[in-house]
Amino acid sequence: MFRAAPMSLFPNADLGNDPGVVGADIPAGGKTSARAIAKMYAALLAEVNGLRLISPEGLEQAATLAVEGKDEVFGNQVRWTLGYALGGPSVEERSETMFGMGGVGGSWAGADTATGTSLAVTKNLLTENFDTAARIARMVLHAASS
Repeated sequence: MFRAAPMSLFPNADLGNDPGVVGADIPAGGKTSARAIAKMYAALLAEVNGLRLISPEGLEQAATLAVEGKDEVFGNQVRWTLGYALGGPSVEERSETMFGMGGVGGSWAGADTATGTSLAVTKNLLTENFDTAARIARMVLHAASS
């Protein structure tokens, strides 16, 4: 995608904070806080405030490899469950217990079934990689498994 246009043409925090954009109903452009999206992933793992979004059986399907291969748009190798990317924010992390989804500019959110941890990283300085999200995920999961 970054070969299609220069970074200067991609959305940035100014666009994301524009009241018109925040108030718009853009189906593919989720607008939420890191806390809210982490809470949504937590409700996939277990009950949160009396709400569980999917059954334990549904969670197993959502967190289990369904297909892997080359992404025909971006050209990288991918591993998908039924609706989520399998593994952490970094391509190098081949976790079988972590699932989630990357977002624009290096944002990422997901959950780890092994530790029962959910996390989300939203950014106001957009980049073309997930290095920051991967670093934060490693720190959170290390603390959760200690």
